[in-house]
Amino acid sequence: MHTNITRRLALQLMSASVLATGFARPAFAQERIDKLTWGMGSVPETLFIPNAWSTGNGIIMSLVQEGPLAFGDDLSVQPGVASQEFVDATTIVYTLKDGVTFGDGSPLTPADIVATFNYHRDHANNGSQVGFFFDPIESIEATGSNQVTIKLKAPNVQFQYAAPHMAGFVFKKEQLEGDLADLGGEVFIEGTGPYRIKEFDPGERVLLEARDDYWGGMPYARQIEFVKIPDAEAQLLAMQAGQIDGFFNIRLASFDQWAALPNADVYEAPSASTMLLTLNNETAPFNDLHVRRAIAYSVDREGLLNAVLKGKGEVLQAINPPEMWAGVMSADEARAFYKTIPTYAFDLDKAKAELAQSSVPNGFEFNVPVANNATDAINVLQNLAQNLATIGITLKLEQVDPNQWLTQFFDSGAPMQLMTYWPDFADPVNYPDLFMHSRNARQNGQNQSYYRNPEVDKLLDLANSESDPAKRKDALTKVFQIVNDEVAVVPIYTPYSAMALNNKYEMKGYNAFWYNIPWAVRGFGPKA
Repeated sequence: MHTNITRRLALQLMSASVLATGFARPAFAQERIDKLTWGMGSVPETLFIPNAWSTGNGIIMSLVQEGPLAFGDDLSVQPGVASQEFVDATTIVYTLKDGVTFGDGSPLTPADIVATFNYHRDHANNGSQVGFFFDPIESIEATGSNQVTIKLKAPNVQFQYAAPHMAGFVFKKEQLEGDLADLGGEVFIEGTGPYRIKEFDPGERVLLEARDDYWGGMPYARQIEFVKIPDAEAQLLAMQAGQIDGFFNIRLASFDQWAALPNADVYEAPSASTMLLTLNNETAPFNDLHVRRAIAYSVDREGLLNAVLKGKGEVLQAINPPEMWAGVMSADEARAFYKTIPTYAFDLDKAKAELAQSSVPNGFEFNVPVANNATDAINVLQNLAQNLATIGITLKLEQVDPNQWLTQFFDSGAPMQLMTYWPDFADPVNYPDLFMHSRNARQNGQNQSYYRNPEVDKLLDLANSESDPAKRKDALTKVFQIVNDEVAVVPIYTPYSAMALNNKYEMKGYNAFWYNIPWAVRGFGPKA
C-alpha cells in the first residue's frame, strides 16, 4: 500500500566513513520574498523543546536551531553543522564545520554541543522530555577546538539519530547555564539555523526573521510568520482566501477539499506515524489483560480509516507501520509477519467475552483527555466510546487546550491516552523502545502504558545494540509476539502525511520528517 520512504538507512554503527551531504541547499537569494505566512493548529506556549517536545515546536524551531547532524531527503543521517566518524562501536567523533555561528554572531563551539547533550542527560533533575535519547552516553567532551568525542556505554543503533532530529538541536552554552525560567519565552533561543526569533506571542503566533549570514546560504523568505488557526474548516478557508501560504498536517478527511483549491498544491507522502492507545498498566482495571483485550477488540480500525482518513493510510495491527522495518525486512514482509502474531480485529462479541473474564465483568467508567483541536482524535475516541458502551464500558472525553493536553500526556498518568506519534527516525526499534521499554515508563517518558516486561527490555536492548539485520529481526519479531499478546498498546492506523502550499511555491523533497528538517530552506522556493 505504501511506498518505501526510507530507501537506504545508515544502520551500521561500525562504519567509519563520513556520510556525504544528501540534500539541496537554497539557491534563491536573487528572488527572495518578503514574508511567508504559515498556519498551525496550535502554537506552542514555549519554544524550549525540552519542555514541549512536539511536531509543532519542530516546525518552528527546525528553522532556528540545528543538530550536529541532519536528515537527508532519503531520511538517512547526513553531516549538518558537523560530520561524524565512528572510531569504533562505542566511540563517535563530531568534527564541526568552520564558520558556523549562532544568530547573535557568536561561533558554534564544541562546548555548546557538550552543554546541550549534558543538559538532556540530566533529565532526572530537569525533566527534559527528550533526555532518554542521551542515556546511552558514558561521557562526552570537547577534544579539540572543533571536535567533540562521545563514548557510549555500549553499542547503540539508535543513538546516531539523536543528533539530527529536534532532540539534538544545539543550544548556546551560556543560555543553558543561565536562568531557564524564561528561555523559549521572553528570552529568545539562539540557534545556528537560517532564522532567528523576532517576535513570540505564546500560544498565538511566532515571527521569524531570516539570517543573511547563515552558513548554508540566504533563505528564500525574509520572514516567516506562524499563526494559530485551531478550527479545521477555518484552516481551509484561510488557505482559500490567501491568508496563509501553507499548512502542514492537513486533515485527511478534508483532503479532496484542499486538493480542489485553485491557489494551492497538496503534497502527500507515507508518514510512518502511528496512532495508538496507551493503557496504564498501573491503574485498575487496565492492569487486567482481559480489559486491555476487550478494548483492543472494540477498535473499528477499518471503519476509522475510511471515515477519518478517507482511506489515506493503513490499518495497524501492530505498532510499527510496515515502512518502519526498512533495513530489517521489507514492508510486505512486515505485513506478512503481522498475520502470524496475536492481533485484535474489530469484534464486539470477542470484546464482551474478554470483559466477562475480567475483574470488572459489569463494566466501568473512565475519562480520556484529548486536545480540543485534535478533530481526528476526537472522532476516533467518540467512535470507540460508542463501541465500548455496547459492552458496558463508559468512556468520557475530556477536551482540553492542546498545550495542556501535551503536559497532561507526560505528567498525568491518565488511564488511557490517544496519540498520533510521528517518527523520530526510520528504524524498527524506535516505536517499541519508546512505548514499551521499562526505562521509559516514568513521568516525562513515552511509555505512558507503564508497561514493564524484563524479557521485552532485554530483546529491545539487543535490537538496539546489534547492527546485524538478521539478529535485529529475530529480536524484534519476538518483541512483537509478546507485546501484542499482552496488549502493551493498542495500535489503530498509520495516516499519510499531507501538506498544502500556495502554488506560487514548491517544496522539493517533502518527506515524513518535515518537522525535523529546515523545510523553508531545503528545496523550498518559487515554483519552476
